[in-house]
Amino acid sequence: MKPWSAALPFNRKEKLFEKEHMKARPLIGITTDLEDKSNLIESAYSKTVEFYGGAPVLIPTVAEASSSDFLLNIISAINGLLIPGSRDMDPKFYGESPHPAINPMSPERTETEFAVLRLALEKDVPVLGICGGMQFINVFHGGSIHQDIRALLPDALCHEGGEVHDVTVLPDTVFGGFTEEKEFEIKSYHHQAINRVGDGLRVNALAPDGIVEGFESADGRVMGFQWHPELERTPLSELIFTRFLSEAAQTADGSPCIG
Repeated sequence: MKPWSAALPFNRKEKLFEKEHMKARPLIGITTDLEDKSNLIESAYSKTVEFYGGAPVLIPTVAEASSSDFLLNIISAINGLLIPGSRDMDPKFYGESPHPAINPMSPERTETEFAVLRLALEKDVPVLGICGGMQFINVFHGGSIHQDIRALLPDALCHEGGEVHDVTVLPDTVFGGFTEEKEFEIKSYHHQAINRVGDGLRVNALAPDGIVEGFESADGRVMGFQWHPELERTPLSELIFTRFLSEAAQTADGSPCIG
């Protein structure tokens, strides 16, 4: 009798072989926005995670997230958490009244991301925050936000609309230890910025005007960046995502990866 595989079409056998020998991809949970009863995400986030070797898993925004057991199941399964850009956090979470320039995110997304981030930190899941996601992580850790750069920091550079400026990676940081190059050019798309840095976080990148462009936890398991590394395939973007996915892969022992 022929082996069962001998009866398969050649291309089917080839695909099975590829699957058996494919490197396992760490599962990366990505939080989503809630708009018109739909969970949404900019496709660049999931495409970039896939491009650099991860398997993106979208985490839905839900009402009453703090009591949703399935979020614990999701966090128990993933190997890394990506909190993407967003609209603005309600300033009440850092003790301020709203500035007229803010565009607040949905309360459901805020509650979901609070629940998801808390669970991820409890389980030591690596976390990457991008733009609004970085600001969210900062507020979660007790930090605060400049609600509108143009209104509150008139001497700052323009950080909106894809304006290009340099960032300096600070040398005595976890992230700084991964690159000999310390000066990079990035595009900015944010009207808010980090004010008071949250507890347990330290700055790892600065703009020339002193705006915080990146931070990290002491062990580097949590990092946030103010620009959008998912939008362009640059050496800096590659560094950010390959390092994040490497951290996620190290948590994959005993957890499901896509192979």
